[in-house]
Amino acid sequence: MKKVLKIIGIILISIYSIMAIALTICLLNYNKFKITVLNDKSLIIVKDNELEPTYKKGDLIIVTKNPNKDVKKGDKVFFYMQEDDEITINIGNIVDKQNINANEATYTMNGDYSISSEYFIGKTDTSKVYHNVGSVLNVLESRIGFLFIIIFPILIFFIYEIFIVIQEIKKPDEE
Repeated sequence: MKKVLKIIGIILISIYSIMAIALTICLLNYNKFKITVLNDKSLIIVKDNELEPTYKKGDLIIVTKNPNKDVKKGDKVFFYMQEDDEITINIGNIVDKQNINANEATYTMNGDYSISSEYFIGKTDTSKVYHNVGSVLNVLESRIGFLFIIIFPILIFFIYEIFIVIQEIKKPDEE
């Protein structure tokens, strides 16, 4: 029975460690728009109903950034929109594209406004949606979620280890 409990403990600690590392990687890879970007993948959490009916609140959308040469007129794309200090994620259709160089372009969106390729996230047809996973990731990436799910358990484990060391020091030498 003791061996089974030890194996279960090892499995739980391994799962917790993997989760803590993955969450820390997500938080360390925030871009200036407060979106996690891992290589060419952006993890977009739908936090409101602005992207409905295609995407619902709580969805996690993994958007692949397409190279400039693959983006064409008529493509439906995700992009950042900045108004004052607030940044939102929108979906729009490209009605015109002006190449600046091989990596940069200016896109004219439906509604007759232009965005720089800096604000371009990726095409909707190369994205993947995971329903309700965004809600979980949103809680984990929040300050309170990170505090209670990562920092607090590590602090408790650290205090427990200090307690064990003090007990070992106080124990008389058995020889």
